[in-house]
Amino acid sequence: MTIPEWQDRLANHFTANGLIGGSLHGVFGEEEDVGRQVVERFHGHNVLIDSFQSFYIDTINLALGRVVEKGWPDNGPNYSLALASFSNLFRRYRACEILFAKGYPLDGYASMRDIKDRAVMLAGLAHNMTTFPRIFGGLVPAPGELEEYERKSVRNRKNEENRIANLIAGKESGLSPDTQRELKRWDGLFHREVHGGFLSLVQEMDAPTRGVAPVIGPTFDTQSFAMYMNRSTEMGWLIVRLLPFLQMSENSFGEEWQVKHSVLDDSFRFMVQGLSSLGKRIGDAFTTLVDEKFSFREPFHYFEADGSD
Repeated sequence: MTIPEWQDRLANHFTANGLIGGSLHGVFGEEEDVGRQVVERFHGHNVLIDSFQSFYIDTINLALGRVVEKGWPDNGPNYSLALASFSNLFRRYRACEILFAKGYPLDGYASMRDIKDRAVMLAGLAHNMTTFPRIFGGLVPAPGELEEYERKSVRNRKNEENRIANLIAGKESGLSPDTQRELKRWDGLFHREVHGGFLSLVQEMDAPTRGVAPVIGPTFDTQSFAMYMNRSTEMGWLIVRLLPFLQMSENSFGEEWQVKHSVLDDSFRFMVQGLSSLGKRIGDAFTTLVDEKFSFREPFHYFEADGSD
């Protein structure tokens, strides 16, 4: 079969209303409708998260500008990896927000798990608990041994992730047993959605029990949106705490950047503490995590971590 024949066969079988895949266009419209509702109903969240994303972009651009102006730091051979890690993390966060805005909040929730894991590893780096080589598996492939290298590298990377997670929020963290317990429960919710889509499945199963047909495309389930927004706020706060690490030297991004950073930090605290006021224990537990494990030595800027702490 030629490529044109392959395309024509698909077009012949799956054209609806004059369009290939035409049945999907109804979903497009529903996604736009949900997007309008998200803007109207979650104004406070959007103000905070849009401000954060704008600041995040500005920070990356400032860092890139310093590289263009001064070159890569001589005493920071892994600074390029730090910059790449934060740039890539922005895209992952942005992808979650797009899913949220299109009516798929729990799919965004699942992707937040990766953001959490990366933020914890970056915190370990900023505390000099680990190094970039360790984060990436700590091995150099030998000629002809790529498969063995990949196996060992994945194992090393997972071991390092578990070690740092333990130091930041687990048994070796020094956090109170109550805080550890609440953070473990919080982490478990990510896990359940990533593996098997448990939260999404519960939502889907609820409709038939009420005699309602399952929804194809986006939904506007307020509980799902609330769950996503809570996690999005928490991840945003972790990243804000980490962003000064991109400065090549103390206060190299300038006073205006510092002021904006402080405003965002206070704003995220305000939102997370709102959970505490509602009786949600995760609010206090997460605030403790930020204050104790996402506070870094001053002055806080990039340094070449050797993992000695």
